Amino acid sequence: MSRVFETQITIKFRDADPAQIMYFGNLFSFAHDCFEEFIVAAGYAWKEWFRKGDYMIPIRHAESDFLSPFRPGETYDVSVTVAQIRDTSFQMKYVFSKEGRRHGVVTMVHAVLDSATMQKTPVPRELRDRLTPYVEASA
Repeated sequence: MSRVFETQITIKFRDADPAQIMYFGNLFSFAHDCFEEFIVAAGYAWKEWFRKGDYMIPIRHAESDFLSPFRPGETYDVSVTVAQIRDTSFQMKYVFSKEGRRHGVVTMVHAVLDSATMQKTPVPRELRDRLTPYVEASA
C-alpha cells in the first residue's frame, strides 16, 4: 500500500477574485507549497534539496482540474502522491478536498536535468528511493 502525504491549506481573502472565488492560478502556488512540505516528509532537508549539485529538478508540465469553487476562509485537505516515476522525470499529484468532496486536482511533472549540460538525466537512485513509497497504488 502506498503512502499519502496529507496537509491542509486555507484560502485567504487575498487569494480570491471579486466574486470571492479563488483565483485559478493560485492553485498551482498551493500545490507547490505542498510539494515543499512533501520533500521534507520524504526525508530531505531544505539545504539538501536546494543544494548546487550535479542535477536540477525544474517543473516541465503542470495542469489542473477545478471541480468545485474554493472560497476564502475555508480550509481544504490536500493529499499528495507520486503519480509516476519515469527514467528522467516524475509526476506529482495533489488532490484538494473538503469534507470528502474534491475541489481540485493538480499534476506537475518534474524533469531531472544535468546541471552542466541542461540535458535530461536519470532520476537519481536516492531520489527514486524517497519517492517510491508515495507512488500511487494504481500507477
